[in-house]
Amino acid sequence: MKNKTKLVLLDFDGVIANGSNEGYFDCYHKALESVGVGFSPDVEHARVLEGWGSGHIDQLKILLRERPEFVERAAQTWVTCVDEPKFWDSISLVPNADKAIHLMERTMNVAIVSGSRKDYIEKLLNRFGVDGERMIFSSYDVADSSLRKPNPYTLQLALEHFDCSSSEAIYVGDMPNDIVMARAAGIEPVVVLTGELDEPRAKKLGVSWIEQDLYSLAIFLSS
Repeated sequence: MKNKTKLVLLDFDGVIANGSNEGYFDCYHKALESVGVGFSPDVEHARVLEGWGSGHIDQLKILLRERPEFVERAAQTWVTCVDEPKFWDSISLVPNADKAIHLMERTMNVAIVSGSRKDYIEKLLNRFGVDGERMIFSSYDVADSSLRKPNPYTLQLALEHFDCSSSEAIYVGDMPNDIVMARAAGIEPVVVLTGELDEPRAKKLGVSWIEQDLYSLAIFLSS
């Protein structure tokens, strides 16, 4: 696969950014608390993962499927939580992610395909000092919620933009829905171990390409 890779598509949270996944989980928990709904940690975690990347409204609809009347109020709490300085201050760059991006960009196209907002990604990249212009495809910003992650729509947009076939691209993620989306687009999924998934869980999901982090992937692709 390495010699055929012309396009590397990157998820953002858990791949480039550290701490954002945990911040989102915390904000969903606070949203549930604000409407007096509670689950066991395992159930809450599973429900968040079920809708990961689909946008906070759709994700809250999954979390509150037994109490849909609470979604709007819970969403207000979620937005407030994400806008707090504490949320932003907890996010850092995955070590050497900036070096990895620039190393890969020497020989192939690199773009970001994420369920996070484009302006949020741009803000953090600027804060991290990741210079350079690159394409960002955000499923959060897609008006039709049915086309958001894990729907392959944004990956397909990226393939079309770069005039690249699915067999010439890889999608690098850290979440189960990243794998679902990549496979739906016919793209090889690559899991990095800097986010949600560990190696045993990634293998259980049938992923054969697993890297410690983005930099180890960049070294492999550039060797």
